[in-house]
Amino acid sequence: MTIRTSFRTGVAMLVLATVGGRSIAAAEPAGVASAGQATTRAAEPAVKPVLGSDPKVLAILDGLRENQSALLPPVKTVGEMSEEVKRFGLHRTGPRPRDYCCKWVWAPDRKRALFCGGNAGVPHRLNDVWEYDLAANTWVLLWEPDPDLNRTRGMSKEDREKLVDSVAMVKDGVLMTKRGAPFDPVHTWWALTYDPDLKALLWVLAVHNKVHYKGDITVNPRKMMLWAYYPYEHRWAFVPQTKDAPPCQNASVLEYIPDLKGALWYTNTWRGQTTSLFRSATRTWKELLPRSKIRGNPDCPGAEVSAAYDSERKILVTHRGMKGGKGKPASFLTHQYDVRTNTWTRAIAATDGPRGGDAGAPMVYDAVAGACLIVNGQGLWSYRVGDTQWTKLTPTGPAPSGTSRMACYNPERNVLIADNGRGRVWVYRAKRRPRRDVPK
Repeated sequence: MTIRTSFRTGVAMLVLATVGGRSIAAAEPAGVASAGQATTRAAEPAVKPVLGSDPKVLAILDGLRENQSALLPPVKTVGEMSEEVKRFGLHRTGPRPRDYCCKWVWAPDRKRALFCGGNAGVPHRLNDVWEYDLAANTWVLLWEPDPDLNRTRGMSKEDREKLVDSVAMVKDGVLMTKRGAPFDPVHTWWALTYDPDLKALLWVLAVHNKVHYKGDITVNPRKMMLWAYYPYEHRWAFVPQTKDAPPCQNASVLEYIPDLKGALWYTNTWRGQTTSLFRSATRTWKELLPRSKIRGNPDCPGAEVSAAYDSERKILVTHRGMKGGKGKPASFLTHQYDVRTNTWTRAIAATDGPRGGDAGAPMVYDAVAGACLIVNGQGLWSYRVGDTQWTKLTPTGPAPSGTSRMACYNPERNVLIADNGRGRVWVYRAKRRPRRDVPK
């Protein structure tokens, strides 16, 4: 079911933002924010559009018992659905999971779950932004996508250049769309998070511009390419590169850590290694662990992991599982970063467990269960800090279906939500942990 409604005026046009000392309408492309600039604005407007709860969904959620799952009724969608959106049927299903884009992030101030990310190519590379309201069972299209540049495949040179030139713009040395959004983006990997202090969705754009647009681009693509989407203001902004900015690379982790008042950036790939913190208050970076402490260290995770933050034990958990083959052994590695001691440790090295990482094994932390949960093509898995292995769960109710999905934990309703892109959201309520296991 699709509801055609326009809410942009209520969300954005009445809100002003200050960018580079200049007041602009929030719907105007802001482009580049100022480094170190404080976010100063009046009280935030209400989350819009306002959505009514679906009685059928509330009945399912209210009746859900521990270790029970359910499929919700078909999702609804709201927003200004362009022809670009309709071309891929997203006006019926919402965004759908995408290549290396299975991270679906909770926004505590909005009480909704946000999603964005691009495919490598097929079927599209869109810069749209969506959020999901569980009680309403509705996907909201927040940012209508710019034209899909994957269409340039097979075009004549003239038509290709015409389309790319109609979308691209370079402002202050940063390549973006003419609306001020990320240009021709690819995956999020695990580098997507919501910062409630900035009230912004943060995305490390490690790979983009597959159409190879050439302009007066002066930013260094090897340094941090961080973009912020402000849902209350309906705008994107590039976060300027500071001298202390860490290396930018794919297959890495960006996770907001409330105890650090910022987003933790972890990367351990071919271009470099670091554990760094993006400090919300100043929009600057601080390195917590240098390359020398990470490179070749078995206590540090590798690339393409999924992750979740145990907010009670102050530990970031990461995991990647590979079944092996072609002469390579199976490898299932779980690591932990202790915020209090600033140290990484290997928690599990096994030959079995949940397969996947940032490509197909989304991980969440369930605060009521006190456990990290992974949902993948094998099913549902659970891990508590201190365990020696992942435990496969068998819910009462339908099993999660499909090999590609996004997942998020909704603390308001105490359920894991997963969407495989087929138009129905799967929900699961885990077993409450024993009282003796609650951290003191």
